[in-house]
Amino acid sequence: MTSTDALYSELKPDIAMVANQLFDLSETLLRKQGNFLPHAAVLTEDGDLRLVGAAPDTKSDRTNSTEVLPLLHDGLRFEAKQFPLKAIGIAENVTITLEEQRPTKAIKVLFEHKRGLTVALYLPFEKRLLKGYVFGSTFSLAANPEVNVWA
Repeated sequence: MTSTDALYSELKPDIAMVANQLFDLSETLLRKQGNFLPHAAVLTEDGDLRLVGAAPDTKSDRTNSTEVLPLLHDGLRFEAKQFPLKAIGIAENVTITLEEQRPTKAIKVLFEHKRGLTVALYLPFEKRLLKGYVFGSTFSLAANPEVNVWA
């Protein structure tokens, strides 16, 4: 077992707490609205979980992920300066292509922990005509930090 595997096993409760909350909210938004903007959760040192969102300062009624994601990252960095955080997670609607497979839509949760673990968790989904959204099995991949709260 590598040190990353050991750290993943040790931090699994934190990963589950953050990722499950974000997956649940993302699924709800998909079912109600057909899409969602990036949103996040922070896990404090005290074990409290808080949801975090961001919205661009725009006169338009419509916005997109490209506008929201950098604001969300900045907001999480600011939050980490104000409060002692243990972990953060960011949910996005993405398309992922695994080796030798066709592209698939997925909810991605990027999880970053202050102890140095960064992992991307994916929940594949598809929209079926009569069944609505159908979700697959969650899987995870090693990832590079994007927010770098503890850099």
